[in-house]
Amino acid sequence: MSSKTTTIQIRVDKDLKEKAAEVFGKMHMTMSQAIKLFLGQAVSQGGIGIEFRTPSKKLQEAMDQVDRDEDMMEFDTVEELFKELNR
Repeated sequence: MSSKTTTIQIRVDKDLKEKAAEVFGKMHMTMSQAIKLFLGQAVSQGGIGIEFRTPSKKLQEAMDQVDRDEDMMEFDTVEELFKELNR
């Protein structure tokens, strides 16, 4: 793919844009990232056969913890990680 970029301008209903931005925000994506992802998938699949959903409540809580650096654990080896997982 070329490294050159171009601009796309679209007109959408203000309410739709705000609601979409809220949904993408929950997935930690900007509007631009979401549109690039959509276009990339459409090209690679030769159509629009993609489905994205907001994370479950449990997954969202875990993602928020990571964003806040809460309850993070670090391991020096994979063995240490598995030892912790098997407790």
